[in-house]
Amino acid sequence: MDELEKAVPAAEGMVNAEQSTPSGRRNTHCLNCGTELKDVFCHHCGQKDIPRRQTLGELWFNFISSFWSYEGKFFQTTRYLLTKPGFLAIEYNAGRRESYYHPARMYAFISFVFFLFFFSFQDSDTENDLEENQEETVALADSVKAKGPDVDSLFTELGKDSVVGKVFRQPWADSVKAAAKRDKKKNGNGTKFNLSKTDFATVEAYDSAEQLKPEAERDGWFERRMTIRSIELNKRFKNNSENFGKEFIKAFMDNFSKVLFFLLPFFALLLKLLYVRRDYFYSEHLVFSIYYYNFCYLAGSLQLLLSEMFSTSWIGLVITLWILGYLLLGMKRMYAQGWGKTLVKYFLLGFLFSIVALIGFSINLFVVLLII
Repeated sequence: MDELEKAVPAAEGMVNAEQSTPSGRRNTHCLNCGTELKDVFCHHCGQKDIPRRQTLGELWFNFISSFWSYEGKFFQTTRYLLTKPGFLAIEYNAGRRESYYHPARMYAFISFVFFLFFFSFQDSDTENDLEENQEETVALADSVKAKGPDVDSLFTELGKDSVVGKVFRQPWADSVKAAAKRDKKKNGNGTKFNLSKTDFATVEAYDSAEQLKPEAERDGWFERRMTIRSIELNKRFKNNSENFGKEFIKAFMDNFSKVLFFLLPFFALLLKLLYVRRDYFYSEHLVFSIYYYNFCYLAGSLQLLLSEMFSTSWIGLVITLWILGYLLLGMKRMYAQGWGKTLVKYFLLGFLFSIVALIGFSINLFVVLLII
């Protein structure tokens, strides 16, 4: 209450402050908080001593100054982030922070740009491929239809340059083919793809079959839950694996950024364990991890942009090697150990984090199957 009473007369004096200063260009009290000024900047709130009323030229000058002050930090931080691995983490942990963009803000901005590029370019590529190969796809479908509902004929007809061929040349193509052979059901419309190994059409049928088994041979909680979920998905998508695949991939990618975010503290925790004998707080390892994530998102954005501009396969390889080498150099600079120890901890970090990431994405996979 006392501070409020003191602030009121100070604020009232701000109006007359300009009149008592030369040319009305400076104030005796801060225009923002009413504190008596002792220098160009207010020692209480930090606002600069500026005239209460500004001309158009002064307004433009202040806008440009603020813009370059804000953007200058970002560009300078980005330059160091790309060219000096580990440097920004060292600066931040040493308390030299005012000259650089805050790592958390940078993470939010760069990750947003990365996923914006990722989903935009993916949708664009899909639309372009479908448009360019529409006639080829129609011809392929007619050819397969003429040969009958045979799964082998479908995979035989898949050309290397077709859209469908590109999809099924993924690492899981063989497993999809095997599952299609195993679960195909012939009817008047052709071959159906079953989304699971279960042969039950309804949950009631599955429950009835389980009741006929000895109690020791019945499915456990997890297997029962997954079987019921498979029956529900088969019923929902009517055994159409294409529709199921689209929904599944969409839900999985929607959670992709969240999984990467939740893996970040585990990455820092592994660094803490690897350098447990060094005098570093966990928060300092976390700062290093955030900057490394920022670099990965920035490098990934460059890869997406360059791949969209130039159709060359070596761009992805170069960016990947850059990301891997960046971490090694960053660890060497940040923790200042010999190359031998750094290399051992680098490979150990990669191995352990791969396990953690596999667990994280497996959980995401399970969650997607439950919520899709």
